[in-house]
Amino acid sequence: MSMDEMWGIANTISVIVGLLISGVLVARFYNPFVIKKMSAILIGAVFFATMTILYLIPLPMSGDIAYIIGVVILCAVSVLSDRRNVPQKIFLSVTVYMFFWISDAVSALPWTLISDLTYLREESDMNKQFILFVVALIMLVLIENVLLLLETLIFKKIYKRKREQMQWRELSLIVSPYVAIIIGYWICSFLSDAYADAIGEYIRSSYPVYDVVRALFGIIAFVASITVVYSYQEIKRHEEDAMQSVLVSKQMEELSEHVHTMEKVYSDVRSVRHDINNHIMILGNLLEKSENDEAIRYLNEWQRGFPVPELNARTGNPVTDIVISEKMREGREVGIEFVSDFHYPDSTKVESIDIGIILSNALSNAIRAASSSDNSKIEVSAWTNNNAYLIQVKNTFAGKLCIDTETGLTETTKRDKERHGYGLLNMKRITEKYYGTIKLEQDNDIVIFTAMLILPE
Repeated sequence: MSMDEMWGIANTISVIVGLLISGVLVARFYNPFVIKKMSAILIGAVFFATMTILYLIPLPMSGDIAYIIGVVILCAVSVLSDRRNVPQKIFLSVTVYMFFWISDAVSALPWTLISDLTYLREESDMNKQFILFVVALIMLVLIENVLLLLETLIFKKIYKRKREQMQWRELSLIVSPYVAIIIGYWICSFLSDAYADAIGEYIRSSYPVYDVVRALFGIIAFVASITVVYSYQEIKRHEEDAMQSVLVSKQMEELSEHVHTMEKVYSDVRSVRHDINNHIMILGNLLEKSENDEAIRYLNEWQRGFPVPELNARTGNPVTDIVISEKMREGREVGIEFVSDFHYPDSTKVESIDIGIILSNALSNAIRAASSSDNSKIEVSAWTNNNAYLIQVKNTFAGKLCIDTETGLTETTKRDKERHGYGLLNMKRITEKYYGTIKLEQDNDIVIFTAMLILPE
């Protein structure tokens, strides 16, 4: 075997090993964005197989074209293995392509230095030069994949809302800077190849600063991509905060309206009680005169005018009385059995509006879920354990909860996903105000929602 063949084999092996490591990193990159871990493994394996085949088959194509083909196949496999959130899958594929280019562009700079310090310095002893060449290839593979790893880690750190549905209009907005960067890279590659064809040598040989400029462009491209993702995440966060604020304000208005209504009823009751002696005296006089029919008529009129609050719950707090009574009425109207064993906490440092919002959201979700099941039933309870206050709602459910492993919350089943699904987030935010949390679990056909609040001492 000639020395040139050995150099060729070493280069081929280094490329395949590099692609294998890259395939592992691609699988690791996709893992948080797919439901099943096997989907991420499949995506990484297909990417490695595709790029290896494209490298080994002697087709007249540049590395840029090969990576475009590989990324298109990567996108197709990711969509087929996990059909959720197609716009996000496209965005991730474009991101992977750009990250590979950036790692290649930046690693070209240390590769020049490594070459000069290793095999290019040893030209007298061919065997020693070959060994140093292998060492240089190993270092290049490590540098490229370490850069790729760092890029993906930073990206995943910034991209916090990994399971959130991306809309097509959001894709067009967020991918536009990527497209501009990639086109700039293609132009640089085209000019470099055109220079090599015209002059007969690589542009870096005549202009060593070319690698510096290319690496700098790659770093700027990465910073720009991270800035775009961060801005996108902030926009989504502000939208969510705005929607939550609107929802909380609406719920507080509804609760306040209920409370004011009940306050008026109680006020009417107090005024009637103030005049009760007069009513008893009049009834007594009518009975003494044996005017029984008139006494009965007077009593009926008095009863019709006596305001009796329609409350089916006695929790120890007017707000939770109203919420549970209202939800109990709604549930029973659609045939749901409703059982309440709710007790308001003794602590005076808990805001009743907060408890009311948690109850209102939890019971609304329970009614919606239980209404589609047979023998539908809802149980609401609350108790104190040391300084922890727990609210629990159990309801029947005919389906299967789809829980987001990232947030621990269920994904909304409503079509308008942008405007729904904030109820659970609001409940979570309220419990966190009291250093607590919420939990959702399913036991066969029973869904159990639990909210825990740490009561201030």
